[in-house]
Amino acid sequence: MTSLGPREALITLNLIPGLGSVRIQELLNFFGSAELALAAPHGVLEQVPRIGPKLARAIASWRDCTNVHAELALAADCGVRVVTLIEDDYPAALRRMGDPPIVLYVRGEWQQKDSERSVAIVGTRAATPYGMTLARRFGRELADSGCTIISGLARGIDSAAHWGALDAGGRTIAVLGYGMAGIYPQENIELVENICNGHGAVVSEFPMTLRPGRTTFPQRNRIVAAWSRAVLVAEAPNRSGALHTASMAADSYGNTVFAVPGPIDRPSSIGCHALIRDGAILCTGPQELMADMHWSSAPQQLELFPTEQADEPAAVHGPADCPNRDEILAAIAAGHDTLDTLCTALGLGAMTLTPQLMRLQIEQAIRPLPGGRYICC
Repeated sequence: MTSLGPREALITLNLIPGLGSVRIQELLNFFGSAELALAAPHGVLEQVPRIGPKLARAIASWRDCTNVHAELALAADCGVRVVTLIEDDYPAALRRMGDPPIVLYVRGEWQQKDSERSVAIVGTRAATPYGMTLARRFGRELADSGCTIISGLARGIDSAAHWGALDAGGRTIAVLGYGMAGIYPQENIELVENICNGHGAVVSEFPMTLRPGRTTFPQRNRIVAAWSRAVLVAEAPNRSGALHTASMAADSYGNTVFAVPGPIDRPSSIGCHALIRDGAILCTGPQELMADMHWSSAPQQLELFPTEQADEPAAVHGPADCPNRDEILAAIAAGHDTLDTLCTALGLGAMTLTPQLMRLQIEQAIRPLPGGRYICC
């Protein structure tokens, strides 16, 4: 028997190159525990389904190719918590998977309720301004309505969706396709810090220093699909990992798939149109998704104006009712003249900003224009 405990033994198996969650599960089914699998001789390991001679040799010589104590020390240095499948705080939503991650590396905090109204917003890395704007809008408005946004922290649609959730002060979970010792792309380091600062979690099933490869992103996608209740493909060409995520979400977990239509002559929308033809729900706005999922957003909504007490005279509304008055007027004057661009420029959620825009219209400080734009009076 190895001297490692159950938790350390699972982490050690996860460190062995080429093993993966499916083969680790075969080892656990065969031996009954990770400790017994690590203690087994080469000849016995070859009898396990999906474990050939090469992997059997790697497992039998695990002391030469892994160092669980160094791995845990590196994780601690990076502020990363390590959770295994046998621990109570492992995400319940991932336990339903046929091949759940054996180990999860975590920065920030997930909540078990994150999976109750979870929407995966996915799409192409080579996103157009159209796709980026829509992904950020969906992320913001869905998070504003109490949804947790799930995505993969990739450049393009993923990043826009995460930023949208942060615009609303909501929750988002980013699932990485590589180890957490180095964030990719580097411009998302700020995004990671914001997510981990009380707005969700960044997670990976891969050892700390593992670099992204041909198979790591498809593995990541299955976690995104399993953690979500609905998948929204915001923009995707004909060949896209987002389509793979949507397919797994529908076929493996029975999740609802939505797709945003785009211009018919743009290659970046071909994947979304194909999904719609194949049965995905056409979606043109966050409230359509909420309605189709039978999720009421009422608990998250605020009254536009406080209810007056019956025995008190009506208050005279003034600038105090619009705490961001000067900032909003300056932003509109600078060209940030839509709700989307104002939320981004001011760092405010739509739920906070909309009542103030209404107040400024009542005061005739601004007036609406066609196309959802505003102008100062």
